[in-house]
Parts: sequence; C-alpha cells; structure tokens
Amino acid sequence: MAPSFLVIFPLLLALSTPCNACDCKIQHPQTYYCTSDVVILADIQGPGNNTVTKQGFRVNVIKVLKAPRGIPTIHEIYSPISWKDCSYRLRTTQQSLLLIAGYLRGGTLRFTRCHLVYFWYRLTREQRLGFEAAYRIGCKCQVQPCLHCWHSCPQPDFGECVWKQKDCNYKVWEGNHSLFSMCVPSMNGYCEWTRIQMNYPYQTSAPVTSVH
Repeated sequence: MAPSFLVIFPLLLALSTPCNACDCKIQHPQTYYCTSDVVILADIQGPGNNTVTKQGFRVNVIKVLKAPRGIPTIHEIYSPISWKDCSYRLRTTQQSLLLIAGYLRGGTLRFTRCHLVYFWYRLTREQRLGFEAAYRIGCKCQVQPCLHCWHSCPQPDFGECVWKQKDCNYKVWEGNHSLFSMCVPSMNGYCEWTRIQMNYPYQTSAPVTSVH
C-alpha cells in the first residue's frame, strides 16, 4: 500500500494537538525507543477485538526491535477507546511497515497516539539503524528538548544531552539531532551527541524475539 496520505501528516500522531485531557508532545526517536517496553515493525491488518475501555488492532509483526524476554507472539495491539484518552485511529483500513512503540499491561501491547506510530520508509537510514541497534547504547542518557531556543539553551547535566530543533519547532523531526544522531555516554562519562555511523559494528545484544 502506498501511504501517500501521510504527506500532510509528518507524524501519524497528533503530537501537537491537545484535545481535552490528551496533549501529546513529540520526543526524540531515541527517547521513544528507550522509554517503551516494546518496539516492533509491523503491518496493521485491520480492527481487532474491542472491550469497554480499549480497541484492538490485528497486526502482523515483521520484526521485534525491543521486548522483554519471553513475551508471547504479538497478534493484536490495543489503544484506548476514548479520544480524550489519546486513542489511536486508523486512517485507512490497513497500514503497512509501521514502527510502533508502546507499553505492556497484562501481557498485551498497548499504545496511544502519544506513543510512536510511524512509517518505516519515512525514517532516515540513521534512524532505522538507531531503532535496530544503536539507540539502546544511549538508554542511560536523557534527551532534553531546548524549549527556549531563542535564548541560550541550558547546560546539560552529566547524564543529559540538550536537543535542539530549528525555531523551537518540536512538531516534526528535523535537523541533525533528530534525523542522524544519538545521545550516548562518552569516554569521560558525560552524555554527548554523536552521529550514528552506518558502517560501525554496533556491539549490542540482538533484539529479543517473541516466543510462540
């Protein structure tokens, strides 16, 4: 499926649109990876089973990029029913090659539109490598957005990197920090920005695959 409708949706999430109690804000891709229980590459095949509080989506998981050891095979994922609770809505009956990040509850993967739901093909090569191998190296570091970039940004603490985007725009990913870099501990112990190297053999443990 050619998701051309996404041209006007740089992110699938309503990242900057508050609605009642739900107010989503964009995060650095490394932050999405590090703070999520599960990160998968999957096709959403259509609506699944609903309950009073949550709606299901049937998925075909292509690859598990992050998950606790021993997690069952994921066939369905869940989002809240209520829009004010940041429920996710399909914009077509099917969506292919989606990067989806969420949290585990009761052994099931749950997510909202404040979590990451993004087309894989729209990621840079560096971002793809980040989700596959590189970002996990920096999960001891914190990425802090500079929300007052028209002034000087604050100096980062020992375990932080200050994330800057042009004109303080945190509605879409743009610029070197978001598209090509990660925040990792340096030789002196401080967390610093470094460019993700495409030919670097990142020595990390392989993602845990789900069990059947």
